Amino acid sequence: MARYEGEDPASFYELRNEAGDLILISSQTLQDRFGTQFLRTLSPGEIDTTAKDGLDHAFYFLSEPIQAPDRQQFMLTVGTRASETDALLRDVEWRLLAETGLVAIPICLAVFGASLLIIRFGFAPVRRLSQEAQRIGPANPEARILEANLPEELRDLAAAANAAAARLQQAIATQRRFTADTAHQLLTPLALLSTRIQESAILHPDPGLRTDIMRMQNLVRQLLNLSRLAAAPQPRDEVDLRAVAKDVVATMAPLAIAEGRSLSYEATDSPSLITGNSAAIGEALVNLVRNGLRHTAPGTSVDIVVEQSASISVSDKGQGVEETHRGRLMEPFFTTEAEKGGSGLGLAIVDEVMRQHGGRVEFENRPEGGARFRMNFKAA
Repeated sequence: MARYEGEDPASFYELRNEAGDLILISSQTLQDRFGTQFLRTLSPGEIDTTAKDGLDHAFYFLSEPIQAPDRQQFMLTVGTRASETDALLRDVEWRLLAETGLVAIPICLAVFGASLLIIRFGFAPVRRLSQEAQRIGPANPEARILEANLPEELRDLAAAANAAAARLQQAIATQRRFTADTAHQLLTPLALLSTRIQESAILHPDPGLRTDIMRMQNLVRQLLNLSRLAAAPQPRDEVDLRAVAKDVVATMAPLAIAEGRSLSYEATDSPSLITGNSAAIGEALVNLVRNGLRHTAPGTSVDIVVEQSASISVSDKGQGVEETHRGRLMEPFFTTEAEKGGSGLGLAIVDEVMRQHGGRVEFENRPEGGARFRMNFKAA
């Protein structure tokens, strides 16, 4: 027991009850020096610590639960003095952590920030390449990636993307030219056929033949207009949207009255100016008004409003746009009103005109019923 009970014991033990109270300790000297809380309440397993009065009193501890014959639970802790080398090493480790932590944390943050900057600026050319590649498509086939501003490693990729864009542009141009030529070639025979039927003294047994021919003429004419719009940009001038809308309302009013409907027109007091082609804008607005007349209920009106924010809205009082049709509404030849003469090209023409003017066409269902289409332009 000398090693446990000496003046400066190398080993010791203590016993605590289930409540954590100290029952027995081998060295009164250690208890007097460090107090009863020197070991504290330890969980089972090996731990180590350093005494409060220096490296000479560093110990290893081991705590294990034991059960007395009367089934009372105790915690037995035994310990032994650590060597001076071990104690010194542990002291150095904790000093490094404690004293250099304040310096290491800013260094780590600085390294982390520098890494983010390197990644951000290092991948900037890739990000720029991706953004420029996204501009290439059927709506903008002439767009190209600027190879001169890219690193050498990315120029081959940009050149391949530009070559693919050139092939895409050529294919689109060929398709548009074919569509325009076909529409032009069909328009003349249809006009001659319609004229011959009108001049014929013999009544045709099918009274709907003339209506069908007129519908075919309208379809071919719209197809030709769409091809011309997509083929080349239109000349631009300063355009007052109020004047364009007023001319369209005056032109379409007789048709609306003949179909048992009406048109209303409202505009701002001051000009709503944009830079664009008035003929193309007027044609797009005609298609929206015709679409509104086709869907609005008999006895109601289609409302045309020119707003100060360089936009024209066309509202009807029909059934609105079904949710299942919203994604395809601007597709060429998509129509839900074929029996009413719809060709599916009117909204496609509107979309093409707005694309060429750097704007967009939006649509929504009105709370009071019907749909509202809005042509949003860039103000001059």
